[in-house]
Amino acid sequence: MSGSGTEVSFRLGPGTLDEARSIAAGLAAAAAGCRRHVLFVDAEAGEYGCLAEWDDHAAAEGFAARPATVAALAALGERLGKPARVRLYTLEEGTPGAR
Repeated sequence: MSGSGTEVSFRLGPGTLDEARSIAAGLAAAAAGCRRHVLFVDAEAGEYGCLAEWDDHAAAEGFAARPATVAALAALGERLGKPARVRLYTLEEGTPGAR
């Protein structure tokens, strides 16, 4: 299975996992219609990211322009002191160990 992915990564610093979960919840709500939304965590370093997997490439492309996404990214950008951005990927699924 393949698809598209959108990713937002951010560094809040150590001890901020609950804040990261709150940010992720807002981004997940903004990603309504995606196949899956995950928060990846390096709690010790305070580095986080959200990945949304999409079946519809057009929906993935439009994610950054959704009003809820714009609001979530604006709030995150204020917290970070720099603009937050969405990266768009093509996802390719492989079988572990296969060549």
